[in-house]
Amino acid sequence: MQAAKGQKWVCAPVCFLLLLLTNTGVVPVYSQTGASRVEATGRCYSTSATPDEGWRRARQDAEANAIRKALGITVDARTFQATSEAMQGGKSADFLSLFTELNSSTTSGRIIAENILDSNLITESNIPVYSITIEATVAKDNGDPDPGFEVGVHLDKDVYYDRGAIDRNDAVHFSIAASQNCYLYIFDIMANDSVLLLMPNAYFSDNSYAVSEGPQGFARKLAKLPFQLRVGLPPNKDITTEMIYVVALKKKIDFYSPHLTQESLGIIPTYQSAFVDLQKWLVRIPRELRTTASAPFTIKRFK
Repeated sequence: MQAAKGQKWVCAPVCFLLLLLTNTGVVPVYSQTGASRVEATGRCYSTSATPDEGWRRARQDAEANAIRKALGITVDARTFQATSEAMQGGKSADFLSLFTELNSSTTSGRIIAENILDSNLITESNIPVYSITIEATVAKDNGDPDPGFEVGVHLDKDVYYDRGAIDRNDAVHFSIAASQNCYLYIFDIMANDSVLLLMPNAYFSDNSYAVSEGPQGFARKLAKLPFQLRVGLPPNKDITTEMIYVVALKKKIDFYSPHLTQESLGIIPTYQSAFVDLQKWLVRIPRELRTTASAPFTIKRFK
């Protein structure tokens, strides 16, 4: 995917991803509440955050890590395997299914007690790193998804063409409809082994969806994004697959990734880091408050 107005993302071969959830073996220490006591460390890497914001983000990261540890949810890095061939046909479903299944498969938890054990501010490669270690008591949330809460995303077509130049390549247009008032977080799962956060972003933060305004009202917000998405193929490739991935929340709970900075333009550099960052975010959100939708599409070289 590429962006106009001077912003450009160049597509590379799509990666084939496999997810493995492993059990950490943490034993609950509070049998009455079914809670677990764990230690976890969180970090925030940032040159732009204020100290207060840096410490807050580091603590959020520590809390998310504590919940994942207590619930026994990890992502095994060895299961992320790259292939030099662009996804086509049935293979693309294996790649895209990771993100479409992420919301429904990720259990959530909540911290019912917490103590800060240690905090440090260091510098790595001239970047301030805020680090916090906590001891947390985590309880599992047993809620189920709300069957009446749905979101859908519709593309204007299934196949887009790379016509040899960014200003001539096809633009991607999509619409979104939700069954309840909510907040929408829109990602582009790109073919260059990375993920782009389309909305909200540093330039446009209003991601609310109102049922009374419908898809047309939200389309007016999409039109205010400060860039236009245009497709693009990597060199020596004639076809690839990408996906628009939408997370809808009943409450505004902003997505945070240590990889998202003003300089990154909203790009999470790899599928693996994106998957972990999304999972850290979702484990803190009760399942009845969230739902997802996705729309894959094909990019071909125009001949």
